[in-house]
Amino acid sequence: MTNDEKSLHEMVYQLEAAWNAADGQSFAEPFAEDADFIHILGGYYTGRAAIEAGHRMIFGTIYKGSTVRYSVEKIRFIRPDVAIVSLRQYLQFYEGEAPSDLEARPTILAEKRDGKWQIVNLQNTRITEAGAGSKERKT
Repeated sequence: MTNDEKSLHEMVYQLEAAWNAADGQSFAEPFAEDADFIHILGGYYTGRAAIEAGHRMIFGTIYKGSTVRYSVEKIRFIRPDVAIVSLRQYLQFYEGEAPSDLEARPTILAEKRDGKWQIVNLQNTRITEAGAGSKERKT
């Protein structure tokens, strides 16, 4: 594993740790100041401050007490300073008293700025029953 790959993995682990600590500020730290974020329901945030505020809100409401686990499925370097990081997300949250599970495929576009990797765009796509049953293709 290269140093850049290791840094990208560490960035993902920071997101996971921040989510599990319900810490919106730490969750937003790996994002560039001008980052874009499309959440699992299709909502759109622009800028680190909006990403932080949105996560602070959900950590206190719909995802209160939730836990997430991310796994890096693939890292593709478009240029030495630009990478696409494909993830698998496993989220457990509560609907009332009942635990509920959700799986998704977040995709991160990361850019290395001043020697540090930052998320410039994150798109999160929920895996639905229809999507889970489809065959994955290798291209």
